[in-house]
Amino acid sequence: MVAVSGSDDDGAPFDQEDAESGGSQALRGGMVKALLAVLVNVGVLTALLVYFGWVRSDRMATLLGIDEAILGMTVDDYVRRSVRSVFILPIVAAIAGLVWVGFDQWWQRRRVRRGQDDPVVQLVARWLWVVAVGIFLFGIALWLIGYAVTYVAAPLVCAGGLLLFLYSLSLRSHLPDSVGFAPLTDGVLRGSVAVLVAVGLFWSATNFATVEGTELARDFPDHVSTLPSVEVDSAEPLDIVAPGVETSCLGEGGDLRYHYRGLRLLESTGGNYFLISDGWTPQYGVVVVLPIGAETLRYSFVRDIDGTNRDAAYPPCEEDST
Repeated sequence: MVAVSGSDDDGAPFDQEDAESGGSQALRGGMVKALLAVLVNVGVLTALLVYFGWVRSDRMATLLGIDEAILGMTVDDYVRRSVRSVFILPIVAAIAGLVWVGFDQWWQRRRVRRGQDDPVVQLVARWLWVVAVGIFLFGIALWLIGYAVTYVAAPLVCAGGLLLFLYSLSLRSHLPDSVGFAPLTDGVLRGSVAVLVAVGLFWSATNFATVEGTELARDFPDHVSTLPSVEVDSAEPLDIVAPGVETSCLGEGGDLRYHYRGLRLLESTGGNYFLISDGWTPQYGVVVVLPIGAETLRYSFVRDIDGTNRDAAYPPCEEDST
C-alpha cells in the first residue's frame, strides 16, 4: 500500500494538516478526560456533597451560637443540604465550556480558511496567554475585594484563566516558529492544570456553601415566625425555660400531663428534634433537644397562618409548695 500525500486549495499538505488537527484534538481530549476523571468520579462527588453540607451547616450553627456537632447530622442530612452548593457551579463551568468551544471552532475555521499568515490568527495565537494571565490576576483581585459574590467567583475566574492559558499554548503550537512540549512535559502540564482547575471548582463551591450558611444565619431572626410551630406534651416536667415558652398542665396524679407551647422546629436530625422558642434572639436564644421516639412525649405540629396561637385548654401548673 502506498501512502498518498497531496495538497488542498490553500497549498497545505493533507498529511501535515491531519497531523496538526490530530494533535489539537489529542490535547483537548486529554484535558477534558483529565477534568472528567476528577469531577465525575462518584466517590469524589459523594465526599464533596458531604463536605459542603457540613460547611454550610457548621457556618450557620456557629453564627446561631451552637456547635454543629450537637446536631448529630447524618451523611444523608449533609447531602441534602449541599446539592445546591455543588451543582450550581458546575453548571456555570459547563456554560463557560460551551463558550470556549464556540471560540475554538471560529479560530480553527479561520486558520484553515485564511492560513497561518492571517494577522488575526497570529495575534490570537501569540498573545492569548497575556489575556489568560490577566484573567487569573483579575480572579485574585476579586478574592481580595471580599464581597460575597466576588468571594464565590474568584476561584472560578482563576480556574478559567488557567484553562485559557493552557489553550493559548495549544494555539501557539500552530505557529511556524513554535517548539512543542515533549510528551512527558505535556502530560505533566495538562495534569497539573486539571488538578488546579478542580481545586478552583471545589474551592468556589466551598465559598458558596460558607456564604449560604452565613446568609441563612443572618436572616434567621426574621424567619423564626415562619418555622413550624411545635407543642409538646409530657408525662414528666421538662423544665423548658426559654423566652416565649408557656407551660400548662392537665389532669391530676398519675394522669398529670405537662403541655409546652411557643416552640419552633429548628432541625430534625440524629433522632432528635431541635427546638427554639418564639422569643429567640441573636442576643439570647435557647435550643431545646428532645428525642423523637420518647414514649413519654407527644409532639403536635401546628400550622398557624394568621399568626395567632390556638387556645389551649390546659390550666396553669400549680407550684409545688413543699
